Amino acid sequence: MVVLRETFLESDIDWITEACQDPDIQRWTLVPRPYTRDHARHFVEHPETEYWRWVVEQSDTGTPVAVVGIHSVDPDTGDAEVGYWVAPWGRGMRVMASALARVAELAATDASIRALTARIAEGNTASRRVAQRAGFLEVGRIECGCRDGDEPTDAILYRLSLPG
Repeated sequence: MVVLRETFLESDIDWITEACQDPDIQRWTLVPRPYTRDHARHFVEHPETEYWRWVVEQSDTGTPVAVVGIHSVDPDTGDAEVGYWVAPWGRGMRVMASALARVAELAATDASIRALTARIAEGNTASRRVAQRAGFLEVGRIECGCRDGDEPTDAILYRLSLPG
């Protein structure tokens, strides 16, 4: 079980800095490289960089293990693009599939959102499994739609329709 915390705290700067040193986070996401404490501070202090975002915490310990967010919402289609990463110490616990299910519940309360989408690098099998576990369906492919380290790579597009 996980808890989503919408408010980012000063104390999040340290663990986010540490997590973003991880080679997999740097490989599959758009975090700056090298990732510094100043990057984490800016991310924590500027919620406007995302449409909506959360810290994912383990419910039993309150330990932060991940970040999930809605990057943007297409005003014409209502598709909301999600992105996520899990710190190395949070992997293997299936926290993100639970977090995405909770994000879907929250997104359903926003009248402008009709579906969640995730654009995931074809080679990022762990993230693709997470999306599938959370009920997202593969709906397409985007040529050079993601990156694998410094190289562009094809992305698989996943979609989860929301009730309503």
